[in-house]
Amino acid sequence: MTTDTTKVDTTKVALRALTAYHQAAQDISEGFERARQVLADTDVTAGSFGLLQEAHGLHDRYAERCDEGLNALRDGRDVFDALAEAMESIRSAYRDADQAAAARFGGGD
Repeated sequence: MTTDTTKVDTTKVALRALTAYHQAAQDISEGFERARQVLADTDVTAGSFGLLQEAHGLHDRYAERCDEGLNALRDGRDVFDALAEAMESIRSAYRDADQAAAARFGGGD
């Protein structure tokens, strides 16, 4: 039976993981915002749905659904912004606690 004597610094691993989670949440948030901006910039006029009597209400329904989509994308962005912020806060607290413990016991970075 062999044993691996490689020392793993679990603090550094955890800090790297929290940094990666933070970045991933930021990336997803930015994706929501890009999609929201594309949808917001889309200009669809009432005439785009045709001139037939049946088409008159389509633009209103489209605008309503578009607004719902914009709200959903904004909410998604906000959720992932909050998640990114939480990951950064957890990372900072974890790092600070590790440094305090190291100082208390005479260790260092």
